[in-house]
Amino acid sequence: MRTYVVLTLGLCFTTLGWSAFGVQTFTIEDHSWLTTNHEKGVCALYGVCGHRKDQSGLDCPDNQPGSALDGRALQKLQDICPQLATEHGPDGKYCCTEEQIDTLSHQIQQASTLLIGCPACDHNFKHFFCTLTCHPDQSTFVNVTDVQLSADTNETAVAQASYYVADAFGTTFYNSCKDVVYGLLNIKAMLLVGGGAQNFQQWFDFLGLIKDKQPTRIGAPFQMDFPGEHNTPAGMAAMNASIPACWDSAFKCSCGDCPDAPTCIPPPPPPPPEPYGCTALGLGPNSLSCLDLSLLLLYILFLSGLVWAAVHWRVFAHTLSHSQFDDAAADSFPLLESDEAGVDGSMEEGINGDEKAYSPVEQWLRPVFYKLGVYCGEQPYRVLAVCLLVIGVLCLGLLRFKVETNPQRLWVGAGSLAAKEKAQYEESFGAFWRIEQLLISTTPESQPSYKKAASGLPPIVAKDRTHDHIKWLFQVQAEVDALSAPYTDSVTGQTGNATLSSICFKPLGGACAIESVLQYWQMDPKIYALGRLSPDFCFGHWSTQCRSAFESPIDPHTVLGGFPTDSSFRSFAQDATSFVVTYPVDSSPANRDAALAWEAAFLELAQTRLKHLAAEANLKLSFSSERSVEDELARETASDSATVAVSYLVMLLYIALALGTIPAGSSSWAVLVYSRVGVGLTGVLIVGLSVLAALGICSLFGMWATLIILEVIPFLVLAVGVDNMFILAHALQQQNPRLPIPERLGRALAGAGPSITLAAACEALAFGLGGLTSMPAVRNFSLCAAVAVLLDYALQMTAFAARLALDCQRVQGGYTDCIPCIKLSPEQLQSDTAAALFEAEAADAPGTESMTRQTDMAAEAVPRSASTAALSTESPEVSPPHGAPLLQNGSEPLSVQSLTGRVKSFGQSSKIIAQRAMARVSGTAKGEGEAYGVTPCLHWYMEHVHAPALAKPVVQLVVLAAFVGLFVLSLATLPHVSRGLEQQVALPRDSYLQDYFTDLYEVLRVGPPLYFVVPNIHMDPQDPDINTICSVGGCNDTSFVNEVSAAAREPGRTFIADPPASWLDDFLSWLSPGLPHCCREDPQGQQCPPPDQFPCNTSASACADCATCFTTGSGPDPRVLPHHRPTLQQVQEKLPWFLKAVPSAECAKGGVGGYNNALQMDPADPTGIAGLCKGRVTASSFRTYYVPLNTQQNFIDAYQVSHACAVVHACSEV
Repeated sequence: MRTYVVLTLGLCFTTLGWSAFGVQTFTIEDHSWLTTNHEKGVCALYGVCGHRKDQSGLDCPDNQPGSALDGRALQKLQDICPQLATEHGPDGKYCCTEEQIDTLSHQIQQASTLLIGCPACDHNFKHFFCTLTCHPDQSTFVNVTDVQLSADTNETAVAQASYYVADAFGTTFYNSCKDVVYGLLNIKAMLLVGGGAQNFQQWFDFLGLIKDKQPTRIGAPFQMDFPGEHNTPAGMAAMNASIPACWDSAFKCSCGDCPDAPTCIPPPPPPPPEPYGCTALGLGPNSLSCLDLSLLLLYILFLSGLVWAAVHWRVFAHTLSHSQFDDAAADSFPLLESDEAGVDGSMEEGINGDEKAYSPVEQWLRPVFYKLGVYCGEQPYRVLAVCLLVIGVLCLGLLRFKVETNPQRLWVGAGSLAAKEKAQYEESFGAFWRIEQLLISTTPESQPSYKKAASGLPPIVAKDRTHDHIKWLFQVQAEVDALSAPYTDSVTGQTGNATLSSICFKPLGGACAIESVLQYWQMDPKIYALGRLSPDFCFGHWSTQCRSAFESPIDPHTVLGGFPTDSSFRSFAQDATSFVVTYPVDSSPANRDAALAWEAAFLELAQTRLKHLAAEANLKLSFSSERSVEDELARETASDSATVAVSYLVMLLYIALALGTIPAGSSSWAVLVYSRVGVGLTGVLIVGLSVLAALGICSLFGMWATLIILEVIPFLVLAVGVDNMFILAHALQQQNPRLPIPERLGRALAGAGPSITLAAACEALAFGLGGLTSMPAVRNFSLCAAVAVLLDYALQMTAFAARLALDCQRVQGGYTDCIPCIKLSPEQLQSDTAAALFEAEAADAPGTESMTRQTDMAAEAVPRSASTAALSTESPEVSPPHGAPLLQNGSEPLSVQSLTGRVKSFGQSSKIIAQRAMARVSGTAKGEGEAYGVTPCLHWYMEHVHAPALAKPVVQLVVLAAFVGLFVLSLATLPHVSRGLEQQVALPRDSYLQDYFTDLYEVLRVGPPLYFVVPNIHMDPQDPDINTICSVGGCNDTSFVNEVSAAAREPGRTFIADPPASWLDDFLSWLSPGLPHCCREDPQGQQCPPPDQFPCNTSASACADCATCFTTGSGPDPRVLPHHRPTLQQVQEKLPWFLKAVPSAECAKGGVGGYNNALQMDPADPTGIAGLCKGRVTASSFRTYYVPLNTQQNFIDAYQVSHACAVVHACSEV
């Protein structure tokens, strides 16, 4: 948002603040007023014959020789027109009176306020009008062409005159002023004194246009025509006075105001864009880059090598015998050997086994995890209690839990350069304004009254069939003005109602500095209704005619949008498709509570009433406030909690289905036992508790949470945790079911624990490395994720292992899953079909009656053993069935192995029955269609589809080639990845800010502000600091302000759009005796305001004793500026005056408004300015603006360039 701050600036031959009346036309038959004598020494105009109704003075047509001036008038002429007075001396006869000199002085001083920074321009401007008004040979280049009767005296006065000026003079004059900068507004002074003229003829036409032809009645009192040198009548000679160029030594301007000077080094031309193609190898400019070509060649070589290796390996493989190949494979891959040897062995055999198959770390970890598993199996309740106690203690840290939604604190580290610079700026100058904004754009449905804009949308200022969009905007503004929000001050506890007028930024203490197209009509619909100021006119005369309610010019670029910025641009009226309305709000701490309350009401108004008004007018409205991003991030955090809960519920269902396997032959009641909902719920709870405990630890150490932590870490830990759950469950299922549960759990942890530990360590280390970044959101996320992963790992190796032991006991006891107090009998778990099948097999087999009891036992054992498929579907080992009959000594459950041994003695038929039963149980364990569930299906797919496919050499080659190809492609595209995080990505998809940021980047045509902060400027004139920073006459050509101004002439390279606003330049100009109405004081040494400010403008006697602070000359007089620079004592006295001076027409250099926060203030310093009593300014800022920045990449590049510009102090070298 760009806010210009300056009061109305009067121009030469202008009157300010009075109502204007049209010129009355009379027929004057006496033609004595004609300029017939064009000899030297003869005037065309002389004296003042009267005034217009608006009190503007009118010159007399007088074709007589000039007259000599008395001493006082001559002194005034010397002060205002030194060159003219010097050329013609005290005895010269001039074509002006003392009254004309006073009027000329008053009018020139107003323009001189803008131009005094460049001595040559200021001198030439004064000399130009001094020559037109007082030159003794005036009739040689001036011809009166029409007259009128004055309103007060009824005398004949000039109505129109032609001024003939040589082209050489006009060119030199224009060139000396065209680049002069008016720093207070960050614009060229030519926009104010010349209406943005592009050549001297346009400038002259602007200066000479009579005020009656201006809608605001601001202009010349009579029409001044400049026909041009080529139209000079015979007998006349175009005025061609000698004037200096802006680089002449006597009137030298700085390079910022005179970049064409021979001593000013022009910025180097931008380097040509680097060709994308690899031209070094003879390729075209738009071909593959050298990196792309290198990667392509490497990939081709890789594919060739891969094919060669595949062919030769196949030949080599055929030369080996099968036995040799198998031996080599067994020796090379010992882990592929059967692990069944240790199933029935001792702990040392089962755990340590073949040590060459394990690394030293695993050999050390396996016994540790074995003991841990045995303990968890023996004491499951104690383990769970201890885990819950530890988690509860860690969760106490949540008492310090805080969610950070401030995007600046999220993405900018406190130790980063940008954060430090921002903190230093706010500490020195206070916080930047709070910004509220409306973007109103036309839509394809709008019906324009004339041709559409270049973008294809109707122009916003055009009146369609139903709506006048400017009148509609006045209606919107009325809604915003009427908005009131109650608030309570958090410090004092006082209540109040916040309105726009009470919280807005008021640079001059009066009207709000609202940036809106309505400012062209003073925010007053009555002025717009008069119809004198059309939008098209104000778009072209914004700097001079259509001033805002807070007395500042409003650049159309700041209040209109959507128009093209290239050669296709026609005009703002034809091409602008959007209104941009910006409300800057005071950001002081005392105003914060009121501002927040009003912003909340503003957002509600925009989402309801204003949206409805926009829809009625076929317009699109998008909006934002300072609090919008934080509010939307907080809303997303709350709204996504339901998503997280549903996701965990879905994962719980998946775990229950995946772990739960129903063996074939089981009844429908068996689902209640074999489901694993309880185990899955425990696993999900462990993940949730891990996240909570991690947040507690992080909060305990002062780390705030982010939206990423709350939304991503639960899913991340859930994914890792579920994986470990399946690994532990599968490892337990592989154990010998004849072993006790603690022994099985110990062996399972010994087998899976080391791999899970190493994986968790790698994951935690990877996240921990992310904590080294300076970006707070990424750092906090990485550290919290690392802690959550470690806690989840610890709980799974203890609490989840204990829960698995309890679940095994439950399944063996036949207890239901969700309600473990209910036990099902073996008959309830066995289906009728399975029982009949087994009995049929027994009946078909021959045998004695003595084997009936064993057959019945086998019939019971088979389905019960098959039930263990709930724990294992991938191993030939099964868990002991629940309710299985024991031996007579009660020491061992019936197993398939024992069943086989017991039926051997009963003959061949009994042996057949046992073999069938054992085959059914083994088939169930292996997942060969004898069990139902997710796991058996996945096992079948991996065994029969996936693994055989990957075993084929062709598939292996394709997979490897594709993987490497994707990797190479990623390397090739890596240089094209743009930096930065677009704001839309971090916001909810349904947020109103999505439309706002999209529209902002599409329609906005002005960039963000840029502040250069310069510390410790020594104000002693003996110190070089002043001249190395300022840009007025006498400053170094390579001064800081000059360098930034030079950078602004190359916005495509530097991203800087405007020259900087320099308080130092304006202060030096404000002190100058050349601006006698700026720095003034009374005999008591007190500051006096300019003549057009209170109380001087209300009483002539109130400021009668006021005089200019300093005079020209030399000597010990304290009122003389030595070398045009103030002494340190003068700076200490007058700089606080400058900061309190209000800009006005008589002196536009005041510091109020434009430099309110440009210098660091300190109440403890006697001057009020930090460090000034010690001879320096502790910190000061110089404001400029970027070009429109539409992407995060643009912002990053712009910041890097401007920072380098500040560091190297030579922007042209960046």
